[in-house]
This record gives sequence, C-alpha cells and structure tokens, in this order.
Amino acid sequence: MFVVKSKSDFAAKRVEYLYDAMLQDKKCDANFTVRDRSFYVHLVVLSACSQFFERNINKLSETFSPFDFEVIEAILKYCYTGEISIHDRHYNKLMELANRLEVKIPPRYETVDLSNCLEVLKSTEDSELKTKAMDLTLENFETLHKTQDFLNLPASNVIEILKSNYMNVPSEESVFNAVKLWVIYDNTNRRKELAQLMRSVRLSLVSMEFFIDEILTFCHSCAECMTSLRQAIKNKNDKSFVQIRRSPSNSII
Repeated sequence: MFVVKSKSDFAAKRVEYLYDAMLQDKKCDANFTVRDRSFYVHLVVLSACSQFFERNINKLSETFSPFDFEVIEAILKYCYTGEISIHDRHYNKLMELANRLEVKIPPRYETVDLSNCLEVLKSTEDSELKTKAMDLTLENFETLHKTQDFLNLPASNVIEILKSNYMNVPSEESVFNAVKLWVIYDNTNRRKELAQLMRSVRLSLVSMEFFIDEILTFCHSCAECMTSLRQAIKNKNDKSFVQIRRSPSNSII
C-alpha cells in the first residue's frame, strides 16, 4: 500500500470541506467524463495543485481516460487533501498520471542511503524507512547538516533531529552551527523558529567563549531566546546541573 499523508494545518482543514463538496457534486464548476462516469471538480482547487488543469480544462476526459477509477480518485483526493492511499499495484499508473498532470507527489522509497535519507525523513510515512533515515542522519549529521537537503527540511524535522541523544557530532557547537545555517538560509521566515530550535541545543556543553561570541551574537534580537540564554548561563555556573553529551547509538547502522 502506497500512503501519503498531509501535514495538519489551517489550509488543509479548510480544503476538506471542498473535497467533501466534490464528492457530493456541490458548488463544482468543472467536470469531465471517463467511460460511463462523470467527475465534478472545483477548478480553482485543481489549478492550485497544478496549472495543467487550467490550461487543459477541455481535455481532461482525454487525459484521464486511460486510467482506472482507483487511480483517478487517488489523484483527485491528493489534489484536494494532500493525502494518498492506494494499493501498490496502482503505484506506477498513479505516478504516470501525476506526471501527465504535472502534479508533484512524494516518491516511494525502496531503500535509504546517504543520498536520500533527509528526503526520506521529510517525506515518508513508512515507520521502518523513517527510522533508518533518522539513524543515517544522526550518524552522519556533521556532513549532512551542510547539504541542500538539510536546508530544505521543515522546522519539525530539524527539531526532531536536534532532540536526539544519539547524534554523532564532535561538540555541541556543531549543533548550534547547524541551527544557524538552517535559519540563515531563509532568515526572514525562519527567525520565528529560532527560540524553539535553541531549546534543543545543549547550551551548558558549549564553551563560554563560543557562547558569547557566536550564540549571544546570533540570538540577541530574539527576546525568547535571550531568556533561555540567561538561564543557560546560570546552569553553566551551577555545578549540580548536568546535560547529557550526545553520542552515536550502538544501534545505528
């Protein structure tokens, strides 16, 4: 079974109404027929997923006709909800139709390696593949955090990585440097994530010189960060305060 699930957000919840309306042929403004069955859709929703629909509104019957109803229903559901659940035997036809429609569907991964582990971590719903991707990411974090794939990760994945005890890094300074690189890549939009990201950096483990020269300098404009940094200074001076140093897990392959 090939499964893609959407992230829950404001827009996704609202578009569910339109998907239900499509299923019930309510407020639809376009339609096409495949064999003996008519499909009624909202052109604005489909066009938001791919401009192919707007450009080819009069050719949809021809485009969809070679495909089974299961594939058509799956692609329409994806356009509305960002979710797919379809039997493996239909996967190739699903991707063929997606390519024709210029609809971008996350690929199905058969294996995980260094070349795709971050993309797998971001895209897959397969728990086994996700675990393998995370293990590879943690073992090779020092290299991977400098790649384009890391910079393209959403904040949720970055935070998931940073929370781990089993990261193979030479020091906690490397963890902060990864945060800095990720934020600077899209500074305008990502600055709002900085406080949450910094909560996953083990500040008591960095040198005081690095703390002052690098971390304070980068975070000084974030009020929430500064509250955390002041507490970190107290923790560094408290001999009873202990933070666990990260180390690779013996289970990582």
